[in-house]
Amino acid sequence: MIYDYIVVGAGPAGCVCAGELKKRNYSVCVLEKQRPDYRKVCGDGISHVCLQTLRSIGFPVEAFEDAGAVRIRKYIHYINGRLYTDRIGEHHKEAYGLARNRTDSVFRKVLLDDAGVPVFYGMDAGEIKNTGQGYEVCGLRTEKIILAAGASARIRIDGREVLRPDPDSPAGISAVIRAKRSGEPFFMFDYREEYGGTYGWIFSTGDGEYNAGLWLRSDKASLRAGLAQFLELRGREYLGDGWEWISRPRGAVMGIGKRRICPDDSVIFIGDAANTSNPKDGEGISAAVKDALDFVSRLQ
Repeated sequence: MIYDYIVVGAGPAGCVCAGELKKRNYSVCVLEKQRPDYRKVCGDGISHVCLQTLRSIGFPVEAFEDAGAVRIRKYIHYINGRLYTDRIGEHHKEAYGLARNRTDSVFRKVLLDDAGVPVFYGMDAGEIKNTGQGYEVCGLRTEKIILAAGASARIRIDGREVLRPDPDSPAGISAVIRAKRSGEPFFMFDYREEYGGTYGWIFSTGDGEYNAGLWLRSDKASLRAGLAQFLELRGREYLGDGWEWISRPRGAVMGIGKRRICPDDSVIFIGDAANTSNPKDGEGISAAVKDALDFVSRLQ
């Protein structure tokens, strides 16, 4: 079988793209390097903007709550030490905090499994071959490739690297924490001049569970020390004393350089692989979803 499209990466961008292609009667499959229950340590927040976008394509956003998501009650922003809060429920908005592995499982069930899109796990698509009439990857053939594998992926086509992390992009570090403090679930962002336009964050993701991390545009060697300082300040304030690691800090790059697309449109980059994420607003998942929808909307 030769697919119309093979999507590399079963995260939000890849799932939305594959699901929408299937609706339009394209033959499509998805390759995912990780196991189904793999948990990234970032992307544990699903914003109101993201939920609105998903509702526009008929996605049952209540499935996130069914998967254990907590409904966020307020946004907390610090801008150079000054505090701003927004009780989003009072404005008829909704947002969720949910561990990324559960978030991705909802995307995959609704957009891939329920739609009948084949998903192949444990498939490293790092080497892609141009056959002259399409592409071959992991023993499968396709007319076109969609790279939705994230900013950290290393992918080569005919030996030429096409995804490479951009050294000028922000780098981040993220961890999952268990804390005894309870209260209203929240998203907290802390913007400071030394972060160079990025931020530190703490998100509620479940009962007594939080995601915490930090992006830095410069002085990236100090990421771990910066996260420790951030948690000493905001962690003590919002998590209390005695919190512990569920998943210790791990790093990630933010972008892969300039947005890429082949001249003949046979290789398409979406989501983090297209560097569409914005480190200033925490809308990584919604940017990925919108990017996938934007691509599919341009098809004849």
